Amino acid sequence: MKAVNDSVELPAIYAQTKDGFGVSLRFGGKGQAFFQVDSPCVDKSDVAESTTPPNGPAYEGVYPLPRPNVRSPFWSAGAP
Repeated sequence: MKAVNDSVELPAIYAQTKDGFGVSLRFGGKGQAFFQVDSPCVDKSDVAESTTPPNGPAYEGVYPLPRPNVRSPFWSAGAP
């Protein structure tokens, strides 16, 4: 374990192996989950711009971004 944030509002856990592989799991406002994986053996590369338009709002220049508003019977909790 590299670090733990035991905050009631924004909890997080960070883990890393001796050779540099890592994972983190963070929870933000309104229960938004963020999962990140790090690998020491992958070089960062450029990502080309999309060649197709978005199938929803692009939100270019909008800050802060609106919270997701799509509900799923499987993934969306009915109660806090």
